[in-house]
Amino acid sequence: MGSLLVGAAVAAALLNLYGDARRKMSQEFRAYGANVILAPAAAPGASSAPPLMDQHIVAQLEEVGRHLKGLAHAPLLYVVARIRPIPADPRLPEFQHAVAVGTDFAALHALYPGWRVQEGKGSDVPGPDECFLGAHVANYLHLAVGGSVQLQAGDSAAAAPAALRVAGILSTGGAEDDRVFLDLGSLQRLAGLEGKISLVELSLAGERAEMERGVQELARNLPGVDVRPVHQIVESQGRVLGTIRWLAISLTALILVIIGLCVMATMAAIVLERRKDIAVMKALGASDELVMRLFLSEGASLGFAGGLAGFALGAVLARELARHLFDVSLGLSWWTLPLVVLMSVVLAGAATLFPIRVVRRIEPAVTLRM
Repeated sequence: MGSLLVGAAVAAALLNLYGDARRKMSQEFRAYGANVILAPAAAPGASSAPPLMDQHIVAQLEEVGRHLKGLAHAPLLYVVARIRPIPADPRLPEFQHAVAVGTDFAALHALYPGWRVQEGKGSDVPGPDECFLGAHVANYLHLAVGGSVQLQAGDSAAAAPAALRVAGILSTGGAEDDRVFLDLGSLQRLAGLEGKISLVELSLAGERAEMERGVQELARNLPGVDVRPVHQIVESQGRVLGTIRWLAISLTALILVIIGLCVMATMAAIVLERRKDIAVMKALGASDELVMRLFLSEGASLGFAGGLAGFALGAVLARELARHLFDVSLGLSWWTLPLVVLMSVVLAGAATLFPIRVVRRIEPAVTLRM
């Protein structure tokens, strides 16, 4: 019973740590941003203008995404724009070129939680007449939160400029620091590109095989769209999660083998101690099969009780390990309860099979004379 309890406790602790570590690692990898990009499919003989696709692809993506685990996405429209501060700064040229990005900023920020936004007193997303400036753009134009800019979408001089309030300064440490972020609908109107987007960035959760299946399903259900996995992120995420899974399974299997040997030795000792009881049962007419079933039932009962107690102990152990080693709060994975109990019952039953072979060799007449 003690060996089974220890084995079940260690198995429960490792499985709970693996299940929660897998979930938390998937969340941590989301800090690296999108791992899949939807872009317009390249068409032969296409013009030199940047390819665009219809915004209705987002609705199709949401329909397909109901079957994909942990899907998060954000549509983006890229437009080259001319921008200058209001009032104009005499130290700067009349206009500066920058890339204007129209998007659902809340969804995009969820894909990149590491981005830092210095906000004013308003909303954490730019409104219809507002924008977020990248840190480099804001520094170059000598602008702060609450300032104003004039933005003209596109290179055409006929495009109507719009006055926008600077609602926030975005700092990412990447190329986004050189961009201007607007509400998607606002940029579409300014650029005359209603209903158009440049691409969709999205994030899929899970291990590499799960993400590859998700990419295949997206490609199958979104014709005319180029589905591009970001291989560096996908491969890194799959490698790390695969290593954690291999480690948890290997350690659990090794510990269960050792515990199985201990249980086998214990059951062999029990059978030898009960030789006279077995001889009496046989003398009274009990068959070998009946005696073996009794020992198997006893082993399975011990396995069931040890599995339940071990799961409770293992859950406490996993929670304490997660708190002391990783400084995180562990969520209990209830799917491990039936698995741990089943492993304990099977282990106890299998360990009983070898010792009960001794039952067939017990002769009542010989054993009772000893």
